[in-house]
Amino acid sequence: MGRFSKYLVASMLVSGSFVAWHATYSQTASKSLGAAANVRMAALRGATPFQNSDGSVPPPGMTTFTLSHDWPTAPLPPITNAPWRTAIGNGLITTKNAPAYAEALKAAVATNARALIAQGSGFDAAAAGWYNEPWVGSLRDPLQGTYCAGAFGPSFFPNTGLRASFDTRVLTYYDKRAAASLYSVWGKTAMRPNVQTANFQFAEGAIVVKAALFQSIDPNQPTGWWDAMTGAQQWNMFIPIDCNADVPAAPTVVPGYIAQFDIVVKDSQSAPKTGWVFMTLVYDSTRPGDIWDKMVPLGAQWGNDPQATSSTATLTENWINPAAPLYATQTLGFGGRLSGPNDGATNAIAVNGKVLPNAPDSGCMSCHSTSQWNAANHAFPTFLLPSFPPPKGQSNPPFLACGNDGKPVKGGAPNICSPAPGSALWMKWFQNRLGTQAMDAGATATDFDEVFAFKSLPLWWSAVGPKNQPMPMLTRIQFTGRRTNQYSGAPARE
Repeated sequence: MGRFSKYLVASMLVSGSFVAWHATYSQTASKSLGAAANVRMAALRGATPFQNSDGSVPPPGMTTFTLSHDWPTAPLPPITNAPWRTAIGNGLITTKNAPAYAEALKAAVATNARALIAQGSGFDAAAAGWYNEPWVGSLRDPLQGTYCAGAFGPSFFPNTGLRASFDTRVLTYYDKRAAASLYSVWGKTAMRPNVQTANFQFAEGAIVVKAALFQSIDPNQPTGWWDAMTGAQQWNMFIPIDCNADVPAAPTVVPGYIAQFDIVVKDSQSAPKTGWVFMTLVYDSTRPGDIWDKMVPLGAQWGNDPQATSSTATLTENWINPAAPLYATQTLGFGGRLSGPNDGATNAIAVNGKVLPNAPDSGCMSCHSTSQWNAANHAFPTFLLPSFPPPKGQSNPPFLACGNDGKPVKGGAPNICSPAPGSALWMKWFQNRLGTQAMDAGATATDFDEVFAFKSLPLWWSAVGPKNQPMPMLTRIQFTGRRTNQYSGAPARE
């Protein structure tokens, strides 16, 4: 091994993860990407279900993240008098009463959410009855427990005072009622998941929340890089400056703004077609009050509106807050479906040979409707976004990619080869299904939970499965020299 490669491997092993250098992508550096991939896979192979972080060591004296995994071992009693149901008269959620539902749901998690945002890793999740998923520790930063998600830049958010490209990082918690499903699938040791449809089903009233942080990848602008984030709560993380690079640099203490907070609730009474209501809160610097008061609804979604096959069709299972801040409305999904600025619902796609550089091609429930696991081949069957399957034998990327001429190419490329918006194949991603129904034959539905299907189960299999298996989609080095949105797997745009 040459001196360059030895340095690469040593620098990665120091942090116990896949830390490396800013690649130059010369021929010599490209050879070393193979070494980086080997070390990254070795970290996944050596992972344990309840490790707190990726093993990197932050500066002394900093409070670190502790995984909360003492899940309830039995379901809680059935929920009664849920305030979000009461807020709409115990009827169906509609575009008219969705604002009241959203405010009631926000209030239901306010005590814990306010403490989490204010305290960061000082938040005692176990005492609060909030819990984390297993097997994701190899991706978590040691200070806050966040893991890499999206990659964005100024082209997404015009006229909002954005002056840097940024990565997003997320942290998910399950309340007690939701965490009972974690135990149903994973048991006490999380070593042998019981992949049965019934085990993945969440109880009525189960709540899952996700905090999203936005972090500049410009080392000269760690703060003050976006007017929209003025006054936002900051967390310090110990992370590479750009986690979406092919081979990230060594970790350092980096601040991030809490910009988005998602709340999803199992509610088959209010939303019988899917069984879930998704809500996204976003930071609004103009609102009065404390940091939680400034997290305002972007909107709510309780179905995929399968009848709305054009970008101008009326949505009846989706509500967008007309008073939401501008930046948060610039990344809405297909036809205006709910999608927050963290969520990657606008992408560069190629349709019939024509490149569409900023196409809304997803939505919260559309993406989560792909939540399924094929236990026979230990795989996440269908990509998160409308796309065509990759060529036979290709696992990287997990979709057919197109060049800037709109034509398919083997391997990575800047665009997703996509079905035509509104076509029958495109609308496969926009159907209303219950959480018991998988998107694809032969798969097991995971009740709209992508943490099960897209994160925990693939990472579990990386640790316990064959040594020669390909790297999971969400951690794969792309070998392209471009940033990649790890949240969706799609090529990143600036």
